[in-house]
Amino acid sequence: MDYRPIKTWSYPGALLDALNDTRRVVVDVQMPLPTGREREANALMEQMVDQLDHHLIPRVRDEASPAIVVIGGPTGAGKSTVVNALLGETLTASGVLRPTTKVPHLFHHPLDGAVLDEVSRRASVHPTEAVPRGLAIVDSPDLDSVRGENREVAEDLLEASDLWLFVTTPARYGDAVPWNALRKATDRGASVAIVLNRVTPDIAAQIRRELVSRLAEERLQSLPLFVIPEDAEADIPRDVVGSLGRWLDTVAAASADTIVERTLHGGIESLKEWLERLAEHMDDQAAAAKEVRAEVRRCAARAEVGDGDDWHLAIGKGPVESRWRQATAERGPLFRVSNSVWVKRRSAREARDATFVEIRADLLAAVEAALAHAATSANDRMMDSLNSAGGGVGPWLIEQRDPRDARVARERRAADAARQWLDTCAGIAADLPHASGGIAVVGGEGLAITLASAAVGVDVADAVLAVLVKDTSTQAIASAREALATARRFVINKEALDMMRPTDVVSLSADASSKVRLRRAELRALL
Repeated sequence: MDYRPIKTWSYPGALLDALNDTRRVVVDVQMPLPTGREREANALMEQMVDQLDHHLIPRVRDEASPAIVVIGGPTGAGKSTVVNALLGETLTASGVLRPTTKVPHLFHHPLDGAVLDEVSRRASVHPTEAVPRGLAIVDSPDLDSVRGENREVAEDLLEASDLWLFVTTPARYGDAVPWNALRKATDRGASVAIVLNRVTPDIAAQIRRELVSRLAEERLQSLPLFVIPEDAEADIPRDVVGSLGRWLDTVAAASADTIVERTLHGGIESLKEWLERLAEHMDDQAAAAKEVRAEVRRCAARAEVGDGDDWHLAIGKGPVESRWRQATAERGPLFRVSNSVWVKRRSAREARDATFVEIRADLLAAVEAALAHAATSANDRMMDSLNSAGGGVGPWLIEQRDPRDARVARERRAADAARQWLDTCAGIAADLPHASGGIAVVGGEGLAITLASAAVGVDVADAVLAVLVKDTSTQAIASAREALATARRFVINKEALDMMRPTDVVSLSADASSKVRLRRAELRALL
């Protein structure tokens, strides 16, 4: 693969802007739905943010940072011993107690201290002139340490490294953990060299052949391979690792920038791939959200027609109709509304007003109950449908809703809608052709309650309304019923919106992934 050096970019700051923009977009992404791949997606986002925060952004922000050389490998491979030999000083502990290296140690030239990057914040830092300018050497904890925190630190360091010296032994070179790490490092473009340590003369040729063969199988045959014989015990003489030391000197003198640039290129290439994978995960989430929202809407639509066209007639039955029959019975307060002399009496007016207060309370209670029942039925339909899958997004959506809070909100909404409907009826009644005559008899509120009662199927109220306004008022009753249907539709739709609220996430919109793909396209244009 060809790598473009940083200095060929027309505007180096554009890459930093693009990486910062990419980070902002990625951290804003949410994957709330249990689609089966949300854990993979969240892990991918964590990996991207970690790579951006600890490697790509710091590297681009300060091109003067030295190349990070991590000495890594399995337990007991002799990493610390190799570091000491390379530096010509005993700067890091080595021994038989495992793990020997518990905290990463970073060694750098004193003149490079001011430009060390994020890695220095997670390690014990040691300036020494034994390290060439342009390099920072890190003695890492074991990749397969028995301590989980050590393994995490080692993996993080490998993510942040520009060059990785993988130290292993004839007894450990076939282990799965380091090979997985090798693949990961080369996939993101890091430079890797292999150090085969503690090789006895009798098996040197065989082990080298086997290791070379394994590298070929893994398509890693181009990696430099250095062999350190078993002759020395703890302290490896400088001349034994001379070839490796000279190679590092060459790297520091002529290739440090190339290594950093190559790692950046590889890291950004990986980032582009991760962004596309993230966009695909977002598309999966958006599709799942769209599907579950559509099912909720279908349930709401079925609930709207579930009780038939005459659903409103049930409201007038029971207390409302009974109250009207009592009021219009002989000697009742509404029996002689057509008698102009009687209706003007103060006692008759007070009796009518008290009766309408009672009718209004019964009517409001009945309408509230009907609207709450419609919303509850819609909710039950939604829950039955969403639970029918037996798992996944539907049941998850139900779990996000507290039943008690839902019931309280439902009842409050039904009460508000009922009062609003009565207000609408008052407006309709006031616009009737002969409304003034009816208002003179029963008042504006009394006329509105009469119209509302007629709209919910109380025949006696219909008859009284005809007397009050000298008309059958068919159109007004139809308008009141339409307003009631609108109120019912409102509470059902609000029930659906409440159910869908957990999916009201920007990342779940149909075009949310376009922002991620735009960041990927921007990086492609820059590199």
